[in-house]
Amino acid sequence: MTKGRPTYRRLRKYARRGGASGGQVASSPALSSLPPERTLSEGLSSTPVKTIAKPATTSGKVIAIKQFEYIGSFNWTNSSKPTIIVPGSPPLWRGRSLPYRVPRDSGVRYVDQTGYHMPSYPLYPLVRAVDIIAVDFVTDRNGLRKLLRWINEDGTAKEFRIDTQLAGRRTVLLNRWEKKTREMPSMQYSTYGFSFERESTNKAPGCAQASGYHRIVKYDFDGLTMVVRFEVDACIPTATSESAPRSQTASTDVDSLSSMLSGLAVASGASNGPDIDKDISTAELDVMRAGTLVPQSSLIEMTTRSRNNAMNYDWIEAYPQLFLSQTPNHYLAVHSRGNFEEITKRALEDAEMQRIEARLQGSFRKLRAALQTIQDLVVEHGERGRLSLVFRDGALQAFERKSSESCLPENTLRRFEGL
Repeated sequence: MTKGRPTYRRLRKYARRGGASGGQVASSPALSSLPPERTLSEGLSSTPVKTIAKPATTSGKVIAIKQFEYIGSFNWTNSSKPTIIVPGSPPLWRGRSLPYRVPRDSGVRYVDQTGYHMPSYPLYPLVRAVDIIAVDFVTDRNGLRKLLRWINEDGTAKEFRIDTQLAGRRTVLLNRWEKKTREMPSMQYSTYGFSFERESTNKAPGCAQASGYHRIVKYDFDGLTMVVRFEVDACIPTATSESAPRSQTASTDVDSLSSMLSGLAVASGASNGPDIDKDISTAELDVMRAGTLVPQSSLIEMTTRSRNNAMNYDWIEAYPQLFLSQTPNHYLAVHSRGNFEEITKRALEDAEMQRIEARLQGSFRKLRAALQTIQDLVVEHGERGRLSLVFRDGALQAFERKSSESCLPENTLRRFEGL
């Protein structure tokens, strides 16, 4: 969810982060208990191994997402041990009658929920979904959006870091890295986005313990096979999502997920509730089996804006969030001091949105070129290489990490051998 704030570019980082995992309120320790921000250079060598040139302006064929496929999903819980609910479910859109008022946002919220729960293995819940398929990149949508901001030269790029690692012969893992995984709301500006999400949705059946819902998809990006994880704000309820917390849409989906998730998928048989499944849990991660498979067509990205700022919504910045995950529905909710008066609903396939995509084709072609450069660099440094991409002072540079620690458990990393 993209939360409302008075000035979009100035306060964009207070909101989500690009997609993944900030639309949920965390547990609420005192502000003083939050750790200090990390520095971008933490654990890195002082001299870069390469400065990555920004791709030149390119013309050519249209960049389209092809062979799009859902391969998994999960919700986090707030258990003391990292615990996910599989396949989980997004919150269900309530469709409340307008207007209605929500309180201002408060409490500690996630910037990077997965990074908070599994700081050593941020891709671990995702990578369990790709152990039998050869891919070029495994990443959060957040990382792709950061690279696009670097490419676009429109003032939206803030300094960032992405840790990389080679898995197998050619699969590049792009690990999200944030200065902080949780934050408090601004004391200077009032926002209402988190409260709007809470007041406008219901928990899905079987997912009362659920926090952020994360979806994993695979697609072809102009010849690169991408596995992308992203957070979903809500979904349009279906008969299945409202009434069948553990049912599946089709037996073929169950078989496919069971294979791709290596045992993490929901079983087709009924049970008494989302207890820990000890047979498929690991030392690093507990798994509950609950929720239902949600169709891609029902997914919603929600954005809030004040009445004064709604007309200035920056679609060139926001559209890639929908495009890179193929999220089909966008709801722009407009409020006056928390009183929500209007919700504009747009579909990814609308003519207006297609025109925005056409304007961004040059950026998508540059992103494709940049990903190729990154893949070549990571492959060159091999499986023992540990490179981090750092953008600051207008330059994107690759640095070696001092530690040789892997971003995945060794037994999981071995599944990429030969791919």
